[in-house]
Amino acid sequence: MTKKAKLVHGNGADSYYGAGMYIPDPFTWYQDATGKTHIILSALEVDRGRKHATVDRVHAMGDLSEKLKKADKKPTNANMIAALIAEDGPDEIEVPSDFPAGLYASLVELGLNLKPVTTLFEGRAVKTPEQVEKLRTAQQINQKGFGRAFEIFRAAEIASDNTLFWNGDALTSEIIQNEMNVEILRHGGKAFNDGPIVAGGAQSADPHERGHGPLKAHEFIIIDSFPQGPEVYNGDLTRTILKGTPTQWHLDIYEAVKTAQQLALDMIREGVNGKDINTAVMQSLEESGFPVGVDEQGRNYGMFHGTGHGVGLEVHDFPQGTISRRDCILQAGHVTSVEPGLYYPEKGGCRIEDVAAVTKDGVDNLTTLPKELVIG
Repeated sequence: MTKKAKLVHGNGADSYYGAGMYIPDPFTWYQDATGKTHIILSALEVDRGRKHATVDRVHAMGDLSEKLKKADKKPTNANMIAALIAEDGPDEIEVPSDFPAGLYASLVELGLNLKPVTTLFEGRAVKTPEQVEKLRTAQQINQKGFGRAFEIFRAAEIASDNTLFWNGDALTSEIIQNEMNVEILRHGGKAFNDGPIVAGGAQSADPHERGHGPLKAHEFIIIDSFPQGPEVYNGDLTRTILKGTPTQWHLDIYEAVKTAQQLALDMIREGVNGKDINTAVMQSLEESGFPVGVDEQGRNYGMFHGTGHGVGLEVHDFPQGTISRRDCILQAGHVTSVEPGLYYPEKGGCRIEDVAAVTKDGVDNLTTLPKELVIG
């Protein structure tokens, strides 16, 4: 029988999941062939790790270095990891697909049989009740940032050229982004993942355009924020607003997106194929008069992305295509975004996004922020 082990080196989501604690510097996590787990930590972290890490054994980097020096070997990361693994002697070691290339090459050179895999921790896809609550907390903190943005938009004035002004200056995407991040930080958010998106007018037609420059009245403004909460899990939330007077086109698009999102939320439950939900969302938007397509200049319009992705220790977490064109049988404990949108080059876009946990009988929406287009 093949003796298999697992290895992670870094400080990302897999490292946190394996160690059960956040460590800012890259470190090594290892699960030996017997199932016992190990981490190698520097003097800066080893005492904290021994108190809080959810592993079987914490190894001090200094101790491993001394052993290597006595054996006339350099105390490199590769040699430390190889020394630890030598105690177990697995035939095959699974590593995540984003394992550091230089370290991978060094370990292979030392004779270790590494096997990159797409998903090292299948368990990350299904959240425990405690993890769902951490996600709920992150989303509620995220909503505080939106509250601040809405407060500013309500106070903003409309100039003769339709530019929005706040506190005597032009109101820009950058101002809203900064004000939201400060508010999120004030309530316990930790990292902002290069967000939020605050994109107005034509900029809102590009789903990942962060937004820049002055914002204007009477046009769509997409706000999409995805910060990390106090316990590392992430929030993800989008609202589309309009300061001023919408046209019938704005109203029709907003209602179509809102209706499609509610359809998706109503369909979510354990055992449903997310692909079927995505198909229903696309059909709903088309029946509302908004099909997907490509214009004469080769630009996408309509809804040209999936309805949802997993949310967890990463903003795009496992399973990555929860509600999309790929098959994904939803399980209780999956946490997914639900974010249909419609986009039209040069005119603008509209997206509405909640984050929800799949249950046996339906969905637990972790998002409570109202959905209203026109802001006073």
